[in-house]
Amino acid sequence: MKNPPRGLPGWAGKIRLSVALAASGVLLIVVGLAIFIPPLIGVLQRSHADTQALHKWGDPGAALSSKLPKVKTIQQPSASPVATAPSCGSGSPASEYALIDFPSLSGIEGVAGNGNWSLLLDRSVVHYATTPGPGQPGNGLYALHREPNFEPLGTLKNGDPIVLTNRSCQQFTYLITNIWTEYPSQVTQLQPISTGSWITVITCTPLWIDSHRLVIRARLQTS
Repeated sequence: MKNPPRGLPGWAGKIRLSVALAASGVLLIVVGLAIFIPPLIGVLQRSHADTQALHKWGDPGAALSSKLPKVKTIQQPSASPVATAPSCGSGSPASEYALIDFPSLSGIEGVAGNGNWSLLLDRSVVHYATTPGPGQPGNGLYALHREPNFEPLGTLKNGDPIVLTNRSCQQFTYLITNIWTEYPSQVTQLQPISTGSWITVITCTPLWIDSHRLVIRARLQTS
């Protein structure tokens, strides 16, 4: 009986090692996708919701115009115009509470929903419902996701304006007085302020890591 060729056990070991490495690589890819895809989907969904809210805020009839049937209009005799109170937003205050704008960051603005921090799962901007509204005395709290529409917030500086517009289309300009970074467990800006009208904007930093909180404090200057 002939002896078996030498070296086969070694080749079998190498094949098994290659298979194990390939399986490990596939497993790492699957784990990586499981970690990164859900947050990415959340970012895209929030971005879509933010865009829709901005569209409806700027054009309150836009949400309905595409759903209404086309009808022939009949010219009516002219009549005296009826004065109506201005209105911003076409949804409920919970979904369209206030417009927040950062004029020094061209084009950076968003419509805040009104609720608690759980609303941040669906929207990028939230006004904390138990804190003062635009122009009111005290400290109004606003939380923002920086990704994907508010990434430049990290470039704001003292003296920059933040403009809030309420549902009656009244605008209130706040000027930034202080900016700081701290750990989430050390956020202390939730304390009420007894004098003046303030807002505090809270967002995450660094981008896509979110290990700290960027806190922006601003005081009302004009309305």
